[in-house]
Formats: sequence, C-alpha cells, structure tokens
Amino acid sequence: MSLVSVDNLRKTFEVNAKFYYASVNGESFLMRREARITRKNVVQEKSDAVVVMINPGSCKPSIKLNETTSNQMEFVPADSDQTQEQLMNLMIRKNWNVLVILNLSDICEGNLDRFKSIEKKFTAAGVPHSIFQDVNALERDMLLSATEHLIFAWGSSLTAKRLAKEFMLYDKGVASTDYKHMVAWIHYEKLFPRHPRPALIADRITWLDVMESLLLEVPQS
Repeated sequence: MSLVSVDNLRKTFEVNAKFYYASVNGESFLMRREARITRKNVVQEKSDAVVVMINPGSCKPSIKLNETTSNQMEFVPADSDQTQEQLMNLMIRKNWNVLVILNLSDICEGNLDRFKSIEKKFTAAGVPHSIFQDVNALERDMLLSATEHLIFAWGSSLTAKRLAKEFMLYDKGVASTDYKHMVAWIHYEKLFPRHPRPALIADRITWLDVMESLLLEVPQS
C-alpha cells in the first residue's frame, strides 16, 4: 500500500494543538502540551490512539498565539508536519477518527542540540516541561485512560531514552507495567521504539505495515 498524498490527507484531517509559553529565568519558550489530529466533520470524544514522541520539534500554531500559560491553554489550529501526515496514513488504514500526540517534552525546538540546552535550563530551574512529570499526572492519566491504543514512537536519540527512563515509561526495551496497552516497533538491537517517519518512503510504508500488524495483537485499554 502506498502513502496517501498530502493534499488528500489535509482534505481529510485537521490538526489542533494546545500551545503555551513557559518562562525560565526571564526567557520565554514556546511549548506544546497536546496535538490532536481529527477527521473533519466527525465528532468523537474518545481518542482512538495516543502516540508518544520525543518533542514537538518546530511545530507552530497557524494563528497568532497570545502569551498563554499552561493554566490557560486552549486548542488552536496548527500546521501539519510530515510526521503528523505519516500518522494520518495510519489513521486511514485503521479507520480512526481522533489521534492524540503527546511528547516526552513540551519544548518546541527542532534542533536536538538546542533542545537539550533548553531542557537543561528547565531542569536546573525546576520548571516542568512534560506531561509525564508528576505535577501533570492528572492531565496525563485522563488522556491515557481515554484512548483505545497507546503507541510509543520517540526514536533513537539518547535524550529520548533518558527522558523515557526518567519518567518511568520505558527502560531497556520494557514498558512500565502501567501501560499494558502500549504498542511499539522496537529496534531489535538498540531497544528503542522506532519513530513513525524514517527518511526513506519505503521505510515509512514498512513502519505503517508493521504498526498495523502490531495493533491487531494488543488488547484495547
């Protein structure tokens, strides 16, 4: 099965996200708590799946965002990116209507080295930057309990591995027992959950094929 064209994906789905700004020692950083891919003209409260990746990268809202804090954030339209479009392909295969994207960190920074530098500032200042930190446990548990499937897909970076272990999500190829409905395509040697969007088109199709099969094997939550 080939990939669906971007034009058709954007006609079928829309992306909205909760953005906010966090302040660390006088610096302001754009953050994204949750992104939601929804089939247009469909109303569905429960998500079909939650996908956990490393961070929102360079994701931006598609409208001007006020200086909103994490206590005031609301869903606003967001521009889709190539990873989200890959997940839309999975939604078409599974006939899903709603998919939620959460991240090991909310920090919107596409350059990994800069991301690591910013994350260190948050950690040193004791400022939360992830829904998986204990201060956000209520919000996290509500989202994870309101989904049918949980997909771990944060890729191979050492930063992702460290955060996943720090937040007690995953270590040495084993997910926390709190996430029995988790599914991931695990790299057989390096023991990381493969990212949805590898560089090559053929590999993206393979990820979709494997994930579609894995999802059939995991009991629903």
